[in-house]
Amino acid sequence: MANWAFTDYVIEGSKESLSKIYEAIKHPDNPDGSEGWEGGVLRALGIKWDERKPDGSGKYLRGFIQDIECIEFNPEEDTTISFYAEEAWGVTDFAEILEDNFSDIKVYWCTEEEGMGVYETNDAEGKYFQYRYYVDTCIDNNYQSEYFTTEEAVYQWLSNITNGKIKTADDVEKLNEEKEDTDDYINIHNFRVVS
Repeated sequence: MANWAFTDYVIEGSKESLSKIYEAIKHPDNPDGSEGWEGGVLRALGIKWDERKPDGSGKYLRGFIQDIECIEFNPEEDTTISFYAEEAWGVTDFAEILEDNFSDIKVYWCTEEEGMGVYETNDAEGKYFQYRYYVDTCIDNNYQSEYFTTEEAVYQWLSNITNGKIKTADDVEKLNEEKEDTDDYINIHNFRVVS
């Protein structure tokens, strides 16, 4: 069974290309009825691709666009389309295939898959996905989580919620070691920027 990653997408491009992509997302070609499958979107656009083979060649498409009915695009006003997908183990080749077939678009994405610790984005400049850290904690049965753009902001927040006890990476490591046999923890996940 797959670990499902949550991937946010923002596609920029010409009104013509975005209109085509929007229509394909809203009306994918999925003969088997698998709602939102990324491959069905590509098929609706007339795009062909080689499926991933056991030797690793080909393209990987194991993802499903979610909440399709909520995705909106007005070609008179909008310059982007935003949506999210659930994808097996991390981002798929969906964005790459779209960019290979539409020279006037750019696809930005950010993916999170907690089980394997995958936190990645291709948005190096932070145009749409500014945050670079995700922190989740349980301290004295109080669960909290937050996104941050800087490491300094991470430790400021941790200091605030621990009354000044946690201010550094060493403090985090010490707490996690001391509380190893309890439910308390602090996890700091750093978003890796990939090309």
